[in-house]
Amino acid sequence: MKADYIIRGGRVMDPSSGTDEKKDIFIRNMRIIDPGAEEAECSLDRIIDASGKIVTPGLIDFHTHLFYEGSSICIHPDMMIAQGTTAAVDAGSAGTSTYEAFYKSVIAQSLVRVKGFLTMYGGGQLDPKLCEDFNPALYNVDKMERVIEANRDNILGLKIRLSKGVVPEETGADYLKAAVELAEKLNERLGTSLRVCVHTTNSPVMAGELADCLRPGDIFCHCYQGAGNPICLENGSMDPGVLSARSRGVIFDAANGKGNFGLQTARCALAAGFEPDIISTDLTVDKFNMPPYAKSLPLVISKYLALGMDLMTILEKVTVNPARLMGLEGQIGTLAPGALADIAIFEEKEKHYIQKDYCDDELECSRILVPQMTMIAGEIQYCQSDFYL
Repeated sequence: MKADYIIRGGRVMDPSSGTDEKKDIFIRNMRIIDPGAEEAECSLDRIIDASGKIVTPGLIDFHTHLFYEGSSICIHPDMMIAQGTTAAVDAGSAGTSTYEAFYKSVIAQSLVRVKGFLTMYGGGQLDPKLCEDFNPALYNVDKMERVIEANRDNILGLKIRLSKGVVPEETGADYLKAAVELAEKLNERLGTSLRVCVHTTNSPVMAGELADCLRPGDIFCHCYQGAGNPICLENGSMDPGVLSARSRGVIFDAANGKGNFGLQTARCALAAGFEPDIISTDLTVDKFNMPPYAKSLPLVISKYLALGMDLMTILEKVTVNPARLMGLEGQIGTLAPGALADIAIFEEKEKHYIQKDYCDDELECSRILVPQMTMIAGEIQYCQSDFYL
């Protein structure tokens, strides 16, 4: 059998199948193949020696901001390819007035596979100095319906930020309930399955009360934030409402960011066995490639290694789980035969360095995954200069 590429001799770590072993990966016509009993043939210059390296599905960053040149906070998706990221979700950078421009100018043009959330505020997240207004009376529901209908294969749901200073403290929970109710109505009208993603940092209500508003499949993002009303109570126990929400199927995304991660909360939750369902970066221009915060998804992965999680568990939360939520399970986030050949190769290095949280508490790290190659649909889109020579 003819192969376009063979990735040979790497430590293949694929949570979708539980694989963690030294093996070869074969690529043909954009996809991963299994040559079976046949001997796969490939020209020598297409054999990639991954000895001593870790081979994973391409990473999926489920919480990013990617409306490049349409919002001052956003980066271009393809800037993440060198980080081993092959797919991403934009967490509400665009609103009803701007989503179609976002799709045409960025999503449709990028190598990275991108889906998005539609922010409830029509203008989207334009600039840090311009705060969204999530008053339900301002929603252009007719326009929202048209945008969702036109982008039903791309829009995953609705996004709302529920922080002090963004929503009224006395009625903040009502704003979230209105968003959930609107998602239900739109799903009924359009036959969609819109989720609601809620930004929870410094919420005006307790985390459990906020989580109680969400349905199975809705997303409680920034779940380890420490700025106000975190998921851990002052006595060190988990908020019972948060535990109840998880049992109902609410999704918890770490979405670390620069101001949305608290070490104390993370340590408390992990000690209680409360791991995030998703690990993501919340990348924006003020933190992309900028230490000591969430400069890249590999750096965020190393943060959770330092917090005591094992690498295979972390990889599940940056491959399998986000692929499922994007509706692309079996196509990306896996190295199974038949899947698209979105693949990342890393070198794991020992290195001592510091990462910080929102209040500059320090976490000592000792391991880092360094991207060597990123392949999207069977084509090499990034290669470290001293790899694959």
